[in-house]
Amino acid sequence: MSKSDTACCNHCNKEVHYHYDPINHWWHLLLSICSLGLWLPIWACVTFGPSKICDECGNPIWSDQPVKAIKR
Repeated sequence: MSKSDTACCNHCNKEVHYHYDPINHWWHLLLSICSLGLWLPIWACVTFGPSKICDECGNPIWSDQPVKAIKR
């Protein structure tokens, strides 16, 4: 993996590799049709704002900010 595939995870408190979960567009289309378009804003948020998923803990990585050192 390249350096661009790593980010700082706030849950693991270290730099980890991440991935994006795939989006099932057919399912979102079906939900949009069944809800008469009410699902469209949610579909847009999921499509244009994908979150990074930590490969170690499975939690979302919301920020690109570096992890602060924990004081013990």
